[in-house]
Amino acid sequence: MRFFIAGRSVIARISLAASMIFCISIAPFTQVDARQGAARILIVSEHDSNLFAVQKVIERLKRELAETKPTAVEFYIEHLDFIRFPGSAHRKRIARLMAAKYGDAPIDIAIAIGPAGLSFLLENRQAIAPDVPVIAGGFSWSSVEISSLPDGVYGVASNLDVSKTVDLALRLQPDAKKIVLLTGSSDFDRIWKETARQDLSENYRGVSVEYLSSMTLDGFKQAVKNLPEDTILLILTVFKAADGRTYIPRDVTAELAAISAAPVYAVYSSYIGTGAVGGFIETFEGIGTDIANMANRILSGSSPKERFVTSSGLPVVDWRQFARWGMDETLLPENALVLHREPSIWDRYRFQVMAILAVLVLQSGTIAALIVLDRRKRRIEKELALERLELAHLSRTSQLGELSGSFAHELNQPLTSILANAEAGIRLVDRKKPDLKEIRSILEDIASSDRRAAGVIKHLRQMMLKGEVTLEPMDLNDAVSSTLALLQGELVARQTKVRFIRNAENLPVKGNMAQLQQVVLNLTLNAADAMADLAPADRRIEIETNITANRSRMLSISDRGSGLSAELREAAFRPFVSGKANGMGLGLAICRSIAEAHGGILKFDDQAAEGTRIILTLPSTNGARAGWQ
Repeated sequence: MRFFIAGRSVIARISLAASMIFCISIAPFTQVDARQGAARILIVSEHDSNLFAVQKVIERLKRELAETKPTAVEFYIEHLDFIRFPGSAHRKRIARLMAAKYGDAPIDIAIAIGPAGLSFLLENRQAIAPDVPVIAGGFSWSSVEISSLPDGVYGVASNLDVSKTVDLALRLQPDAKKIVLLTGSSDFDRIWKETARQDLSENYRGVSVEYLSSMTLDGFKQAVKNLPEDTILLILTVFKAADGRTYIPRDVTAELAAISAAPVYAVYSSYIGTGAVGGFIETFEGIGTDIANMANRILSGSSPKERFVTSSGLPVVDWRQFARWGMDETLLPENALVLHREPSIWDRYRFQVMAILAVLVLQSGTIAALIVLDRRKRRIEKELALERLELAHLSRTSQLGELSGSFAHELNQPLTSILANAEAGIRLVDRKKPDLKEIRSILEDIASSDRRAAGVIKHLRQMMLKGEVTLEPMDLNDAVSSTLALLQGELVARQTKVRFIRNAENLPVKGNMAQLQQVVLNLTLNAADAMADLAPADRRIEIETNITANRSRMLSISDRGSGLSAELREAAFRPFVSGKANGMGLGLAICRSIAEAHGGILKFDDQAAEGTRIILTLPSTNGARAGWQ
């Protein structure tokens, strides 16, 4: 927002120029006199101290000078308050007071804010701050006759442009039917009205222009409430209303914008944030900075590069009001400064969002990788299960192959018996009076021998089965009995006796007969191998089935061999570890896999008194889990 704008009235310009020429002593000076102590800077504002614009200019001006010369500058600030006290008597009283006040405190630089502040300072310069540089700010080019100003006077002219503000409003409201300019009743307000009339006339770019003034504050409120929505309302200044009451223009703008039926625009930056949509604005902070730069050059002993400069301006929009009126964002000028815009989630938390997205991407990648790994693991586990099944089958067939001689012997006995009984039966039948009782006995022997041979074949066939393994309810004692029946001939050949201590109760488990037979077969043959060096009378294997304290099923196989060392017992279940000279070391590893697939445990008994005792523990029927399927 810009404050301090005088009109382009010819009378006003002539009057001001005449008074300045009459009162100013034309003595050139371009730098501060060398004095002892801190430089004294006098700031004279034509307005009262409550004006927001003045506060911002002085605040920035002091800050800029204090940063460059924090201990070498003293500030003296005077607020003339000419809007509320416009009479000449007040001007004279202020002039006398300031002349007396600064008579003993020589000023090094005088800064005037506003055109009336400049004219007052130049009128009373010799009495207040004789022959010192003067820097003016907060005035428009039309309010001061620059060519009439003496040397030693510098300035920063405000860039308050009514037409550019209206251009912005028409851009944002392309369907606007009317432009309304609102001003108060003070001399300053009337000058603003005349300035705007010269720029806009009664019609601007095909849109009619109306001027709203000479009203009380209540009158202004009623008028803006009834404006059509397709109206552009430009509020300039209201220092005084028609009833003589004085106001701060920024406060008036806030009240009117809150109830206006049409969007409000302004030329002062102090109005942005009070309800105005925007305008072509120069900032008060920028004016303060420009004045401070000139003062710094003067304090350093050199003159400013240019005596008079124009502050920069640009389109400024309050996003909250822009959104309130539902305006199209695409209509904003490219160089517009958008204030109070709520940043989007992306703008506010960009790095956090990027971090979260990165984590999500990594997590998604990790999850995808885990899914792939899980599928691969399942496939590998299935392949391993099949390979273990194949290995177990090969191990069984290998063992059965080694026992083929014993199996042949086991089959040969019942077959020989069948043949002998059949021949005897033929002879009896050929008799004139056959002995039917004896023939019946022979036939029963044949049937018994056949069942014995069929049992051997059944057990062999069962152990030779290949394919998927299923667990079914069975009796652990049956697995042991059927395996010992197969091994009978082999154990006889090895001159090894087996004692089976069978639990009186049935021992139901959920298992696979062929696999459990394989465990019993392998462990029994291992026990027989462990006693190969003993005398035949000492080769005894003890197999026992029982129920543990927790109702698990237990099978133990003991031998009277030399036993295994602690190291070998620990490693015996690993693949390719064997205590036999010609062993592959897979038997116990396969047996433990079978035990684990049945939910059981296979381990050596470390407390065995002699030889080796190995124990298989299986859960009862309800506790087994499926395995190798």
